[in-house]
Amino acid sequence: MTSDAVQKPSVNWDQQFSNLSSALKAAAEIHCSGWPQDNGELNIAEGVRQTLRLAFAGYLCFLESNPDYPELLKQESLVRDFMCPSADAVYHYARLHGRNSYRIRGSRGSAHLFQMTIWNGSCSDFRNDYYLVDKMESDESDYLAEGGEIDIVLSAAPHDGPWLRLPEGDCEIFIRQYYGDWDTEEPARLTIEREGAVYPPPLPKVEDIAEGMGMLNSWLEANSDLFAQSVRFHLDADPERLPVLAIPEAMQGVTYMNGHYHCRPGEAVILEMPAPTAHYWCFQLLNLQWERMDVHMRQSSLNFRQAKIDGDGKLRLVISHTDPGVANWLDAGGRTLGLITGRLFKAEHPADASLKKVPFDDLPQHLPQDTARVSNSERQGILRSRWASAYRRLCGDQ
Repeated sequence: MTSDAVQKPSVNWDQQFSNLSSALKAAAEIHCSGWPQDNGELNIAEGVRQTLRLAFAGYLCFLESNPDYPELLKQESLVRDFMCPSADAVYHYARLHGRNSYRIRGSRGSAHLFQMTIWNGSCSDFRNDYYLVDKMESDESDYLAEGGEIDIVLSAAPHDGPWLRLPEGDCEIFIRQYYGDWDTEEPARLTIEREGAVYPPPLPKVEDIAEGMGMLNSWLEANSDLFAQSVRFHLDADPERLPVLAIPEAMQGVTYMNGHYHCRPGEAVILEMPAPTAHYWCFQLLNLQWERMDVHMRQSSLNFRQAKIDGDGKLRLVISHTDPGVANWLDAGGRTLGLITGRLFKAEHPADASLKKVPFDDLPQHLPQDTARVSNSERQGILRSRWASAYRRLCGDQ
C-alpha cells in the first residue's frame, strides 16, 4: 500500500444527500398538499418555492456559520421570505457557543424598535430545550437609543457594562430592527467577533459540515411543521374576526393577531378596530405560504406611521384587488384567499378587530366621509417610495 492511498471518508456523503433529499421532499409535501384550492396551482408553485427558500435560509444559518468566527447573517430578505416575517423588520442571526466571549460593535441606526435576544439551543430544532436566555431592546435600554454606537459583550461569565448573557453550550442571537418611518429611519451597521480570534480561521472540519447538513434537515422539518400549524390557525379563525395569538419564540413583547380573508374581484374586505394603542403596530397580508406579498412593490402592509386614523378614532384598512383610492388600501395581490397578521408591541389595551366583506362598488357607503384618499399618481409615488426604501433600509441581500 502506498502512502497516498485513498482513505475511507469519515462521513457517508451518499447518506447525507439522501437525508437532505428526504427532508426536502417531506417539507414540500407539507407546503403543497392539503390546502384550500381558492388560488389554484399558484399555492402549489409557491409551496415549492417556499421549501427552497427555507432550505436556503437553513443553509446560510447552519452551513455558512461558525460559532468561533460568527457573522451576523441576514436570515430573511426580500427574496428569502418565510415564516410570516414583518413587513417592517430586518432580521439578523448568528450561531454562538457559551465557551466563547463575543463583542458586537457598530452603529445602532435609528429603526423605531431594536431588539437583541439570546436563545439556548438552536432554531434548527426549537422543539428541544429552546428558550430565551437574555434580552436587550431599545424600548427598555437607553444604551440602545437611536443614533448611538454599540459595544456589547456576549459571554457566559458576567461582565461590567453592556452585556448579554450566554448559556454554557450551543446558543444563538437574533437581532430585529423594526422600522416605523421607512423613508427616514437608518439601518444598523454592526459586526460580531469572538474575543481572541486569530485570522485567518482554520479550514472547515468535515464533521462540522455534516453536522450543519443534519441541522438543515431538522430545520426543514421543524419549520414546515410550525408553518402548517400556524397557517391552519389563520384559516380556522372566524372570518369576521382577528383572534390574538401568542408566539413565544418570536419578537418579545408583541401581541399577534392572525386570521384570513376571502376576497374575489368586485369585493372588498374592511378591517376595522379602535386605533391601536401600542408602541408599534402593523397589519399586513400574506399568501398561504406565510410569506409577505411583494411588500416592497405592493402596498400589502401598513404600520403606525403609514396608516391614517379616521376622525372617529378608528383604524380602517381596505383589502381589495383594485385600488379603491383610499390611503389605507391593502393590495390583495390577486389571491382570493389570503392571510392577515397584525403585530402590536406592548399594547396598552386588548386588541379587537373585525372583518367585513362588502361589494367593491358600495365601499364608499361603508367608510367615513373623512376617509383619507390618494390619487393614481400619488399611489405610484407611494409604491416607488416603498421600493426604494426597502433597499435603503438594507432589506435585500446587500
